[in-house]
Amino acid sequence: MISRLIDRIKKSPNEKVAIAREKTNIDAELAEAARKIGENPDDLPSSASATSSNSALSAIPADRSNKPDDAVAASPGEAQPNDLIERREAAISGTLNHHDAGDVDQSALRFELNPTTMAQAEAPVMVMRADGTPLFANKNAMGFADGIREGLFPEIIALVARALETPGGVVQLLTFEVQRGTATLELTALPMHDDFILLLPRDVSMDRNLREALIDSRQRYRDIVEVSSAFAWETDENGQFVFVSPRGAMDYQAKALLGRLPVDFMIEKNDQEAEQVFRTTRPVRDVPIWFYRANGSSACLSVSATPVINRDGQWSGARGLAHDITEQRRHETEIANARNRDRLITYIVRAMRDEIDPTEVLRTAASASSRALACTACIIFRPDCDTQNGKMKDVASTGEDIHKKVAAEILSQLPADTDNQEIEHGDYWIKIRRCHYHHRINGAVAFLFERENPLPNEGERAIMDDVADQIGIAIEQADNHDRIVTLSRTDGMTGLLNRRAFFDELKRRYDRLLKQPAPAALMYVDMDNFKLVNDIHGHQRGDEAILTLSRMLQDNTRPGDLVARLGGDEFVLWLDRTDRSAAENRAKDLIAASASLRPFSGREDRPLGISLGIAVHETHETETIDDLVQRADDTMYQVKKHGKGSYAIAEPVGIHMPAKK
Repeated sequence: MISRLIDRIKKSPNEKVAIAREKTNIDAELAEAARKIGENPDDLPSSASATSSNSALSAIPADRSNKPDDAVAASPGEAQPNDLIERREAAISGTLNHHDAGDVDQSALRFELNPTTMAQAEAPVMVMRADGTPLFANKNAMGFADGIREGLFPEIIALVARALETPGGVVQLLTFEVQRGTATLELTALPMHDDFILLLPRDVSMDRNLREALIDSRQRYRDIVEVSSAFAWETDENGQFVFVSPRGAMDYQAKALLGRLPVDFMIEKNDQEAEQVFRTTRPVRDVPIWFYRANGSSACLSVSATPVINRDGQWSGARGLAHDITEQRRHETEIANARNRDRLITYIVRAMRDEIDPTEVLRTAASASSRALACTACIIFRPDCDTQNGKMKDVASTGEDIHKKVAAEILSQLPADTDNQEIEHGDYWIKIRRCHYHHRINGAVAFLFERENPLPNEGERAIMDDVADQIGIAIEQADNHDRIVTLSRTDGMTGLLNRRAFFDELKRRYDRLLKQPAPAALMYVDMDNFKLVNDIHGHQRGDEAILTLSRMLQDNTRPGDLVARLGGDEFVLWLDRTDRSAAENRAKDLIAASASLRPFSGREDRPLGISLGIAVHETHETETIDDLVQRADDTMYQVKKHGKGSYAIAEPVGIHMPAKK
């Protein structure tokens, strides 16, 4: 062990300059050692027999009995050598009386050992000169001796000096750097005769490191227990806390928990499985248990435990750790709710996207929301285009009429600056949420739940908010669709039905007449002398004249009548349930009202006016719609041909000349 340490020192970054040693120098030292103790060098262990290395020194002083007499002669006033030896042996054996101790020559207590014994010793043994250089080293100390000679351990000189001055010897720890850390030697230095020192080095690195590791481990455990968010605990055979981390737990002080049962703090008092964790007879890990905090709030702890077995092999309790995972559980719950919300929103959105007609999209949204949220009714509102006060009407809903009435009543009372309201109304819990598109209110949605059923949780209420946002987008799409339809069916200048829309609607109404016979009239209206208005006053003035005529036609027709601009200065009217007499009266009113067009005339002698061609559908007639249109058109041109500014009613089917008025 000592040799390996010396090799590590020699290979370390702090390696000192090695001192070259020749075999002849070692042999000279052996001869000198033999001369001093009066023995033949051949009787000593050679360097070759002590170790395979030529750098080994294996000499040891021989027995004092072989020295010359003068070497052991007593000084004047001192005891004779034999007496000294006897008293020294008595001191070593412990038979020296106390009153004789003061008479003992302390130098007589210095040790002598048999060289062969030292050479064969399993432990490292060295003999040092007074100057701190090695005189002898057995095979297990050769490396250390080499290190001393090479100057790696200058502390040895001071140690030898102290040992020479201390009859009982000294013990010193020597710590030094090695390749992978530090090593420690325990050096025992015992004085011998002739100022030699018996040096017994012992490697205590492992013991020292183990002791330091144990101290560090204890301190580390203490620090971890102190700073960890978890708390350590231990229960006895009765299941009561006998140890709790000094910081306490769940806002309780440690002393408030000691001597108490864990079940005293549990929310579920009858949860035997959770209670058993603190009495476990086998290791358990990460068992979630809900407790009450000191302030009454709830906390979820993840508890791990292991049984405590005493020296007799009997179970005596349990110990473990408990981590506060309340926030983690809440986060997991939030994630689960978010996933559920995404799933339901995806279901609703996909149901909405499967519909092409925006109006049907809203109906699908109401139906899908009712199924996803298990609500009693879902009602969707849009602004009423027929009113200018911002009043809303339901356009899609599930549930009964009473649900629509209740939702409409609450929505009408919702303050203008409030987008969300949750109230209890009668037997219902209701959530009203305004819908927006680009920060503009474009509708509302109401969710009704019966109060006798479980009310929506926070996650479900968040889903309702998300649904309202999606419905806001769907309402905007429906509005855009309606605008597109309107643009495709109306005249861009006047807002009246265009040619295509008019004839589509005319066909629908004419087919109804064939099934439900009733009179009706078709009027073609054409402006007289309109070209002069554009030529003399310009097209802007001509547009103003067209707008004036469109308003005049609308003012003189009923809400159910159709008014359309076919193009240019040509208009057409369809009058439901109008016979020949009623049609003629309406024509007279229009001719009279056309006087409002005169200010737009290009010339006084050619005033701006209108000509009307009328075809009346009688209840007994079965002509096609094309024939009806053709009769009205032909009649209008006949009027313009014979003077303008008047009207004519086409003769019944089979007569080609119109009745001119």
